[in-house]
Amino acid sequence: MAGKDVLKEARKEMNKEANKEVKTINTKAKKKSFGPAFVIIILILIVAGFLVYNYLSGKVYKSAAGTIGNTAGNLYNSGLFCENGGKIYFSNPNDDYTLYSMDMSLGNVKKLYDDYARYINADENYVFYVRENNKKQNPDKNPFALYMNGVFRIRKNGSNLKMLSKKSSGCLLLYDNKLFYQVSEENNKLTLHRVGIDESDEKTVLTDDSKAVSVFDDRIYYAGTLSDQNIHYINMEGKNSVAVETKAYMPIATKEGIYFISCDNGYNLYLTDFEDKERKCIVDKLVSWYNLTSDGRYIFYNSDMGDDSGMFMLDRNTNETVKILEGNYKWLNIAGNYCFFFDFFNERAYAYDYTARKLSAFDPPVDK
Repeated sequence: MAGKDVLKEARKEMNKEANKEVKTINTKAKKKSFGPAFVIIILILIVAGFLVYNYLSGKVYKSAAGTIGNTAGNLYNSGLFCENGGKIYFSNPNDDYTLYSMDMSLGNVKKLYDDYARYINADENYVFYVRENNKKQNPDKNPFALYMNGVFRIRKNGSNLKMLSKKSSGCLLLYDNKLFYQVSEENNKLTLHRVGIDESDEKTVLTDDSKAVSVFDDRIYYAGTLSDQNIHYINMEGKNSVAVETKAYMPIATKEGIYFISCDNGYNLYLTDFEDKERKCIVDKLVSWYNLTSDGRYIFYNSDMGDDSGMFMLDRNTNETVKILEGNYKWLNIAGNYCFFFDFFNERAYAYDYTARKLSAFDPPVDK
């Protein structure tokens, strides 16, 4: 019995060892067959992720129909400030007018891109602007960035910069997912071009050397400079019509009518209805620059009247005029509760809180 027991135990041990060898062989076989398949799957996922990333980063997101990128008043004043989505996008005068953002209380200042930015527009997805790096006082180390001007699109977080036009450009307006921008031609004339924000359907819509930045009722209003100085409008296809026969400058179309500086009447500020049946003098002083709040209540203007020159605010509800500061000023931009403006000679920047009626220097930090 003892011998049989020993024999049984020996057979059991042999079976155990055999089973271990079989399991080891099977495991190795699985590893050999699993390895290449696993690598292929990983590679497919990497390629798919790369393709999805490229698609999403290259995809152009459109805004709601009829979206306007900035106010006409701001764009007439070089478009240095633009309010959108609870933020103010602006050209920082303390950092060579490069593109920044800040919150509505003028805090949380951040650099978006190191470009000298003019004619800033914004929608729910992007910031659009004209790059003028040739005007920088402190040039970039990259010579290509220094001399590369044109129209650009960038995400609101400062990523995915895209050149939409490499030509030297004047004013820029975003309207209804289209960009209307001036192009400097070889003969030094400016023509107005239109292109989709996705670079589609580019065409010339106006050959008059004029800023066309005021949108109302699906029309873009402007003052002629070549054939006449009348107030014109163009529709989205570029068909041109005369709205008001008068020598005008900086027309802004609103629900009240059309504001304009009258070249026939001492450069006073006027308002006319769309049928031009009634014209009203709003400011009976020489107005060199002006802007108005979106509700039309406050009008800011610089008047160059010798000893009475200064920056003024007119409250149209009370008909009260406030002299904010003596001197001569330019680039009147409105965003949030502020009117930002610049000394005409040294470009010192100011911010006037028109709700609190408080003036302060606009001195934003530089974001390295």
